[in-house]
Amino acid sequence: MKRRFVIGMLLVSMLGLLSGRVFAAVKIIATVGDIPITTAEVQRQINTVMPFKVSFHGKMSKEKLATIRAEAVEALIERAYKIAYARDNDISVPDSLVNAAFAKVKSRFKTAAAFNTAVSGETAAGLRASIYRQLLARKAEVVAVEDKIKVTDADIQKYYNENQQTFFMPTQFRASHILIKVDPASNPEERAVLKAKAAALLKRAKSGEDFYNLAYYNSEDRTRYVGGDLGLFHAGQTAKPFEDALKRLQVGGISGLVQTRWGYHIIKLTEKKDPHQLPFAEVRTKIRTQLEKTQRDRFYRQWIDGLKAKYQVEMHGD
Repeated sequence: MKRRFVIGMLLVSMLGLLSGRVFAAVKIIATVGDIPITTAEVQRQINTVMPFKVSFHGKMSKEKLATIRAEAVEALIERAYKIAYARDNDISVPDSLVNAAFAKVKSRFKTAAAFNTAVSGETAAGLRASIYRQLLARKAEVVAVEDKIKVTDADIQKYYNENQQTFFMPTQFRASHILIKVDPASNPEERAVLKAKAAALLKRAKSGEDFYNLAYYNSEDRTRYVGGDLGLFHAGQTAKPFEDALKRLQVGGISGLVQTRWGYHIIKLTEKKDPHQLPFAEVRTKIRTQLEKTQRDRFYRQWIDGLKAKYQVEMHGD
């Protein structure tokens, strides 16, 4: 598997954003063997995941924040296991890589003074050490897990042969429609008016008027902006009355009025693909990716479980 030492991506996952934050005096809150986990690293880990955890309104409960912090500590403990493994197996990271990553972080600040203020509690040396630990953990993971992943062409072919039903594509349709919505709470008189409106549009469509324009100016759902085009979908993905109408159409044909719980539809079938087996050549890359992920997940879990059994975690409090 290809090694991915992309500094920019590592920085996102490793450091989050310092954002000018001034850390208080940095404390060691846990150690794995002799590998420290600091309050500064915990805060950076929180900063990394926080944008994905905050609600739409930007609010977060104390309980949620506590959960995020606990998860950050757990992630850093797992990282420390990897670092301990790296040290015990003489795995190292070149200074040039650490220097490049450090320079990348520093470049986020407009001035050296702003950078020094942001890391005043941790110090620049402490930040550099944290960067080194992250890169070392990543290198250990490559050596212990990713370098062991091996999927052969024979493995891929075997998987395809044994799971061909997974790669069977049912009938596919592409269709456009015009929808006249009907409120489920409407009375018979209101429904009759809407049905008459839909029937008038159907007559225009059947007479050869441009379907795209009819949908664009008259349909009452979001597909109107693409002429009613629903894209490609397979059997079983639409309401039964809608699919039944599709099955009766030839490509280019237009249905009668089709009623579903959303209202009245006028459907034009624009493409149909018969059910078929996806050929091996078309899915081999997908199978390789899937098999590699399966191996990686298994190797990774075995590796981490072994590290947990070997190295002791000591918590020191906040």
